[in-house]
Amino acid sequence: MRTLNRSFAVWALVLAFALLFAACAAPAVPAADDASDAETALSDFKVGLVTDVGRVNDRSFNQSAWEGTQAAVAEIDASEDDLKYIETQDTKDYQDNMQQFIDAGYDAIVTVGFAMGEATVEAAKNNPDIDFIGVDQFQVEEIPNLTGLIFHEDHSGYLAGALAAQLSESGTIAAVLGTDLVPPVVAFKEGYEAGAKSINPDINIVSTYH
Repeated sequence: MRTLNRSFAVWALVLAFALLFAACAAPAVPAADDASDAETALSDFKVGLVTDVGRVNDRSFNQSAWEGTQAAVAEIDASEDDLKYIETQDTKDYQDNMQQFIDAGYDAIVTVGFAMGEATVEAAKNNPDIDFIGVDQFQVEEIPNLTGLIFHEDHSGYLAGALAAQLSESGTIAAVLGTDLVPPVVAFKEGYEAGAKSINPDINIVSTYH
């Protein structure tokens, strides 16, 4: 029964996280054949989150992921005492930070950001009994215990660009973006430009990566 309940908990977490973090569709949650057994499994279901480099209150990607995870855990009625995070100080610490949750017997580990993709894949392969959720991560090969959450950054960029173009009185708009080494950031920029031009084909767009 533990296997079924664990599956229920993980898919419920993935579904709730995806819906709350980016209003995206996600795979359906498998049904448990006994509600009381599912509740027992969820009551001691431990979830850990590893941020990308930076703080969990960065008012940006890490914070959004943490708040989404908190909301998802609340949705599946897991205990808040079994939800923890580790803030990554350096990219070389990705694996070590995940290992802390692995050694502590966590059931699911959420890793934040495209840059953590490779380390998350390695951890998932080495720990098949733990479920991993990679935010903004895609997998070339299917790994049973790893779910990547991919979002349409170009769609949100398009809407932002269209709004900016409508609000502009000068015919010039601008965008300050993250690093162009991260594909989702590039996708947002391209969506932003396309959205702005859909409103005003002649608009002047000033954009910069940092």
